[in-house]
Amino acid sequence: MTTSPKINNTAMLKNYMIISWRTLMKNKAFSAINIAGLAVGLASCLLILQFVVYELSFDHFNSKLDRTYRVINDRYQNGGLIQHGTITYPTIGPTMAKDFPEIESFVRMMPVGEVNIRVGDKNFRNDQAVLTDSRMFDVFDFKLLAGEKTHVLDAPYKVILTERTARKYFSYSGTDLRELTGKTFLWGHGKLPYEVAGIMENIPANSHIQFDAFISYATIVSQDKDAESSWTWSDMYHYLVLREGADPKQLESKFDAFSDRYFNGDKVTGSKERFYLQPLKAAHLYSDYEYDFAVTASGRAVWSLLIVAVFILVIAWINYINLTTSRVIDRAKEAGLRKVMGAFRRQLVMQFIMESVMMTTGAALLAFVIVWILQSPFNQIVGSELSWRLLFTHVTPTQFFAAFALLITGAIVSGYYPALMLSGFQPAMVLKGKFVRSSQGNFLRKALVVFQFSASTALICGTLIVTRQIKFMNSTDLGVKLNDVLAVEAPELMEWDSTFIQRVEDFKHELTGISGVQSATTSWRLPGDRLGRAFNIRISGQPAAQHYTVSHMGVDFDFFKTMDIHLIAGRDFIPTDHDPDFAKLGSIIINRNASVLFGFSSPQDAIGREVLWGDNGARKWTIIGVVNDYHQEALQKPMEPIVFRPVYATNSPISVRFNTGNRTELLGRVEQTYRKFFPGNSFEYTFLDDYYNRQYNDVTRFGKVIVIFTVLAIAVACLGLIGLSSYTAVMRTKEIGVRKVMGASALNIVTLLSVNFVGLVVLAAVISTPLSYLGTREWLEGFSYRITPEWFIFLMPVLMVILIAALTISSQVLRAAMTKPVDTLRYE
Repeated sequence: MTTSPKINNTAMLKNYMIISWRTLMKNKAFSAINIAGLAVGLASCLLILQFVVYELSFDHFNSKLDRTYRVINDRYQNGGLIQHGTITYPTIGPTMAKDFPEIESFVRMMPVGEVNIRVGDKNFRNDQAVLTDSRMFDVFDFKLLAGEKTHVLDAPYKVILTERTARKYFSYSGTDLRELTGKTFLWGHGKLPYEVAGIMENIPANSHIQFDAFISYATIVSQDKDAESSWTWSDMYHYLVLREGADPKQLESKFDAFSDRYFNGDKVTGSKERFYLQPLKAAHLYSDYEYDFAVTASGRAVWSLLIVAVFILVIAWINYINLTTSRVIDRAKEAGLRKVMGAFRRQLVMQFIMESVMMTTGAALLAFVIVWILQSPFNQIVGSELSWRLLFTHVTPTQFFAAFALLITGAIVSGYYPALMLSGFQPAMVLKGKFVRSSQGNFLRKALVVFQFSASTALICGTLIVTRQIKFMNSTDLGVKLNDVLAVEAPELMEWDSTFIQRVEDFKHELTGISGVQSATTSWRLPGDRLGRAFNIRISGQPAAQHYTVSHMGVDFDFFKTMDIHLIAGRDFIPTDHDPDFAKLGSIIINRNASVLFGFSSPQDAIGREVLWGDNGARKWTIIGVVNDYHQEALQKPMEPIVFRPVYATNSPISVRFNTGNRTELLGRVEQTYRKFFPGNSFEYTFLDDYYNRQYNDVTRFGKVIVIFTVLAIAVACLGLIGLSSYTAVMRTKEIGVRKVMGASALNIVTLLSVNFVGLVVLAAVISTPLSYLGTREWLEGFSYRITPEWFIFLMPVLMVILIAALTISSQVLRAAMTKPVDTLRYE
């Protein structure tokens, strides 16, 4: 009776699995090291992949993603770029849609920042709102849960709330959200009610647009007609959807003529306007624009981490290959016996591949466990709620198949090479204990080690550069003292009147009576905030065609003292420089950069000069002082020319400088004083250094992640080096015995066997150093103020890798060198 081939194949497969399992159990330590190394590599790759896929998924829920663009507006003055941003004029979107048939639809947005909402006797603040219209549903795939989509935001004082926000405002726990439409609330100090016209699904976390309330654009138009027709009011943002088949580059080529037609050079705004398109899919990762409300991240950092993930995975596979081939003696004898017993080479290959599959499967299962354990700590580091569900929800088919193909290819190659090598030994030579070393095999193993340590050296170098830049940012003299400053948000219910300034000053005076409080000040913005700009400033006595652009801010007379910003010419503001009537103000202070921009020969030369600003160039301001430059924003951005005016505002935060170590007691006293002066207002605060350093969250996050995975990559690489050094020691067993008989010491043997490995590591360093230099230089170019890497920063990784490699190799080689000659020669 003939046995079915299917039964034979099944029995053979079962036999492979049994033998593979026995082999793994027979060498538990070897199997554990191999599986652990591969599992760490896979887990690292999976964690990074979760983060990368999430970052790349931003805005992909929009069905018109490939046809949607943001309008970018660059402004030029005196031959130089003065603003590179997404912010522009209210007329741009509508006029472009009228002039260019390539545009299918558009939407205009005007963010209003944090809003104070009053619902009955309850106040809600810190929610983000934007003015827009119903066309946003033609551009974005936001889902309206209640309300009529087509005209929901056509009338003034209509609002769409996200479901989360609506439930919060109206304490609603029901299921029919239509019950919330028609309800009203008050915004800020306004007396007119806003009506909830619609409830929308919560904005997806992977949207670059994150608002809680969408207010009808008709509201601002009803208050100021310029919001519809102005070519100079620069507070709006525009999104365009192009028609199917429209060429965005061809459309962009028409924008210069558009600018000339409506702006007539610099005649309208005082600057030359140039417009560009940014694809919506690039808004999250590739935006370096000023005044951008988008949720952004660094595309460079994301792709760098993906490269790190690939490096770690490849290093893990190389480690597996080297560890597997290090057991060549035992496995070669096994292969020789199997061949003598009639086994074909393909059967041996299948046997070894089965072992590889089982080991890879075990490593994959362990990797899933590691990811599960580390998920929460990793989420805290990257600042995102990552998960398996999120990964499989956002991964695109292309990304999935690319990752799957990479994993399968790596698993097959890492298993096939050792299988092919071990099955290729000649039985007669193997059973006599003689091994013929393949020069191709030696070259491949060495090449793998060189790659491992090239990657490791590059990662160490990158880690050192990133950590030194972060340290530089945290230790650089910013020109403003941020430590020991409490920043309290402005009282949301306080309205402007003729007594406003005196009430604020009375509050500040009582604060300074608290033990430990040195001074207090109010300002339009805090250090760390983006300042507004003024574009048509002129200097009295200079040509009328000469215009300047500066950042500007309103401050009180205690601002520079509280912030420890040094006056270098003239005088500080004094109480008499302030007045509730804005028309009566006339004094300004500028910084050194503004003094240079205005063409003054020195800061002292600026004192007493007149600046023409406002009322179509007729309003005169006198420069009374010049202060030193300071970093208003993070070191990624240059210090700008700033003009300070002695202006109070109802939304100005109060900054309190203190010198006490008991912050809890201080906070209690400040809050008590705040509630005395501003009853019914919520007391919210932050510490100024924390507020400022939030600008570095992305950089700090990237630094932490790359340090962790660099350490893991080096650890896995060392496991591979253990394997290769062990393999070399086995292959040179006879040589070691002969040399010891001839009088060689253990140190001689260690030196002999280690020098080649150290040479490989040095070669890896030589390859990686220029690549590290180019990569880190490009990353550092994203900072206006940055470190200049010294030569020793590139030498340190080399020395570290050599030291790590030497210690790893020596532990294996020393064991072989200490073996008795009679035992080593017995192999022959």
